[in-house]
Amino acid sequence: MDWISPAQWTAFADKHTNAHRVANAKDGWLDRYGDWILWSGSKPPRVEMLRDELSARYGFAPRGYLARELVRKASDQKPAALIAGEEPGEITVQENGLSYLVEPAGGYSSGLFLDQRLNRQWVTGLGARHMLNLFAYTCSFTVCAASTGAKTCSVDAAKRVLGTGRRNLELNGIDPADGHRFLADDAMKVVPRLRKRGEIFDLIVLDPPTFGRADGRVFRIEKDLPVLVRDCFDLLEPGGWLLVSCNYAEWDAKELRNECESALTGMKAGFQPVEFPPEMFRGAVSWRIRAGGLG
Repeated sequence: MDWISPAQWTAFADKHTNAHRVANAKDGWLDRYGDWILWSGSKPPRVEMLRDELSARYGFAPRGYLARELVRKASDQKPAALIAGEEPGEITVQENGLSYLVEPAGGYSSGLFLDQRLNRQWVTGLGARHMLNLFAYTCSFTVCAASTGAKTCSVDAAKRVLGTGRRNLELNGIDPADGHRFLADDAMKVVPRLRKRGEIFDLIVLDPPTFGRADGRVFRIEKDLPVLVRDCFDLLEPGGWLLVSCNYAEWDAKELRNECESALTGMKAGFQPVEFPPEMFRGAVSWRIRAGGLG
């Protein structure tokens, strides 16, 4: 296994981060969520080996060890199984000093996608004033923008995850009722409504699933993402940013950019590349696109 260095572990701690990748292997990877360790992949390593390595490398003694076998379809993903120690249930973790509710034993995701760490860091540092978060899930990007004073609108078809989003804001001392909207709705329908009302944002986060259902309609990223990119650009003020991210296996970063450029034909847009967090060997591909260019 390819482990992060002790210096990297310490750097995470210094930045008040205890949810991150710990090691990569050919057949899976190891993530930390607070006091729990989660293996994702094929047959998990022996707990005794993990315990010895974590202690020797970082002086870390997890309260529990979890393992999940990955499947191709997110909807088929089963919860992680406890292989040693305590069940975590719902816990609070930190990333760059902000707090998030997660369930390490959850199915497709714990509630916080670790491969978006650098994008969340960028959003926090941007200082946006008015942010739209599409496919918001548990609203981690919303927390980042709201933590520096932005008013936000978070959209997701699942009402339950938006409830967790509200709790995430509260967890960080932010009143969800003070300038923050949560719309349990289809993003494809919400964006045209916002445009019709003349709403304008200086930051839009667009991080859709590859496939999903909302209000009886099927979302397919290869068909619907270009439409959303174009419509979102109409909601941006000059100089505003659109963060586009996806985990579609058929698109690498170059192909995602091509899709976005094609959607924005005739519009002035500047593209800024986004790297994976260095501790991860794969993850979502992303572009930051600025209305009016990068000048």
